[in-house]
Amino acid sequence: MRLYIETRSNGWLHARGIKPDGTPFRQSLRTKDARKAKEKLSKIENTLWRADIYGVEAVVTFDQAAVKYVEDGGDARFIVKVTELLNGIRIADIKPLDVRETAKKAYPNCAPATRNRQGITPIQAVINYAHTQGWCAPIRVKRFPVEKPKRKAVGIEYLLALEQHAPINLFALMLFLHTTGRRVGDAVGLKPEDLDLDNANAHVKKTKNGESATVQLVPYLVEILRNLETHNDRVFGYLDSRNLYETLKRSCKRAKIEYLGTHQVGRHSFATALANQRWTSKRIADAGGWKSVRLVDDTYIHTNDPAEEATDLIWAKYG
Repeated sequence: MRLYIETRSNGWLHARGIKPDGTPFRQSLRTKDARKAKEKLSKIENTLWRADIYGVEAVVTFDQAAVKYVEDGGDARFIVKVTELLNGIRIADIKPLDVRETAKKAYPNCAPATRNRQGITPIQAVINYAHTQGWCAPIRVKRFPVEKPKRKAVGIEYLLALEQHAPINLFALMLFLHTTGRRVGDAVGLKPEDLDLDNANAHVKKTKNGESATVQLVPYLVEILRNLETHNDRVFGYLDSRNLYETLKRSCKRAKIEYLGTHQVGRHSFATALANQRWTSKRIADAGGWKSVRLVDDTYIHTNDPAEEATDLIWAKYG
């Protein structure tokens, strides 16, 4: 093997030559300084020899694997910060404890959930990607414990209190969430052509899980939607769910009810009401469009139109 330094027209220095296996090699040294270039060239030669003798897995570092991971379509979010801390470390040497410690160093003042999402997850993704390339063993890392927030379920009385103090389109959206169990994104995305008010249903073209769904609408909501003025070519007038929360907060304050967002009033309350009626987890998952409950079998469980029965049951209790 013989490598040499090549000077490009712009002054940047590159390493060129033939690798031990006889294949061509060229790589930017990312410097214009001749002394630094010689130091980098020496390290490259050492790495190439070690890779030829002991295999690629003996020399691949985390930062090298991270670059390949991103180039191959991996999620680039949060990669930079952890790569700075693991730069130059042989990926095969990284242990689960190292991953946890790196996450703590990267996010010293952050909550466990942030350390898990922005620290452990990207590091583990890079290492497991490296495993698929044959560079190291796969890795499993214990997450930092996260205390789940306590959620509240409400009944239709909460919606009736909100009705007097919220814009009609916002109230209609909240009623839709509460009686169908759909996600707020499903509601925001509805267009006028997605409604079939004569048959009291709405068609969600694409849910978070990538599937379409048809949901039943309670009579009171159908009545509101027949007279609801359309804005932004959306049934409820919002182009983005983020646009409704400030209005919802003000409406809850005027109604003197606790602000619980959209998920607790809608999806969480929907599931709780059905659970209180002794519905099975599988039927609730199907009715509300969950991919699964507790990721049971990681599949959808299909039954005979549970969505319609669910909506009728909830509305019959309060209507």
